[in-house]
Amino acid sequence: MCGVTSEKGSLRKTGDNAGIPYGTYARGICYTDTYKQTKEISGMPYKALSLTKKVNLQFTAVQSAYWMSFLPIGGFSVVLLQSRNFSSSEIGILLAMQSVASVAAQPLISSFAGRHPRIALKKIICAMLFIAAAFYSLFLFLPHLFVPALLIVVVMGATESSVPSFINALAMQFTNAGVEINYGLSRGIGSLAYALAGAALGKLIDMTNVNIIIPFFVITALSACIFLFTMKTPAAKAGPAGGAEEEDIPGTNLLTFLKAHKSYTGFCAASAFLITSHTFINNYLPNIMSGLGGTVTDQGIVRSIAAAFEIPIMLLYIYLSRRVNSKKLLTVSALFFFLKTLATMLVPNVGFLFAVQLLQLPAFGLYTPAAVEFSDRSVSGADRVRAQAVSMVSAFGIGNIAGNLGGGLILDKWGLKPMLAAAVVVGFVGFIIMAVSMHEKKTEAL
Repeated sequence: MCGVTSEKGSLRKTGDNAGIPYGTYARGICYTDTYKQTKEISGMPYKALSLTKKVNLQFTAVQSAYWMSFLPIGGFSVVLLQSRNFSSSEIGILLAMQSVASVAAQPLISSFAGRHPRIALKKIICAMLFIAAAFYSLFLFLPHLFVPALLIVVVMGATESSVPSFINALAMQFTNAGVEINYGLSRGIGSLAYALAGAALGKLIDMTNVNIIIPFFVITALSACIFLFTMKTPAAKAGPAGGAEEEDIPGTNLLTFLKAHKSYTGFCAASAFLITSHTFINNYLPNIMSGLGGTVTDQGIVRSIAAAFEIPIMLLYIYLSRRVNSKKLLTVSALFFFLKTLATMLVPNVGFLFAVQLLQLPAFGLYTPAAVEFSDRSVSGADRVRAQAVSMVSAFGIGNIAGNLGGGLILDKWGLKPMLAAAVVVGFVGFIIMAVSMHEKKTEAL
């Protein structure tokens, strides 16, 4: 049976059903005694190898369906809003408010999960996706009306955009319960699904109209719900104080937590700058492509190439991380975020923009699993969920807010080239902060 050892080699205790990973960092080493002790998942006995295989297949299906559903939100939102005649500034405000909602919602949902350990984390994620599907459907009937659009994107931010941190927590929940999740493989296949869907959706938009985005989102989001409901999850475990064991409750406020983990805090700050830069060139890709004479189909191809090149590094990350620590990997990733943004600013045509997407491999592709690992390993057991949530909020919350709002305003006031120049400067600042933070001498090698 599969068990998990801590850094000191002792078996870790099972996390509760809210998806909160407790204890020291798991290396995913298998021991036969763990499931002799825990015996079951969702009340059903399994052999370790068959259990691990089944859970990994289910988790991969969830990742694939979710990242396909995220494509309309993260890849084609600007296209949809432009079809409703929203200006770049209005689009920037809408997408920034979507990110604000995500920043505000994640700590609240995380706190709810911690206080209600008997509610399975997968059910919370399913509820978020179902609400997102219902509200996104309203775009079918929405003309150029700012306030209704604002309501929809705020709900999307609080639900769909907030899901990844809880999927990460679900993976850590399994790992801490003794089921080794190959996160890199599942996330890599999720990127493959995103890549294939990107090419297909871009072509479909050119062949039909932009409204095809809406049913595409609804179908994929609900598919993710179905896959989640079929998953076997660690059984709920009640303890004192409403289900959480007293020793596992974080004992400090957020400010004290950040002061106590300087390297982690620097990582969060760097991530905010890097994702701001990334958002400039990612969300406003329609404007970049238009400036180069490309089409919506070309946009889909660019997103597909970028997503496809995330896959190799995610598949190999489990082996790479055994040889290079996550601090060094994050520094390398930050450098390539900057280089990709610089190259995007300098490309003369669509063909070169296609080629630039190869840099997605050491940039975003490397960042995603390294950030999850670093966040999990750089703090103590009681702070692990908070560390995952704060890092996601810093990167994809604050970063998206600044990127969407700043990018839209710069585009409307000064144009495309100044926006790309701003993206390069912000990306360089992010790289410098990451390099300094990850090489702080007093911190433990992670």
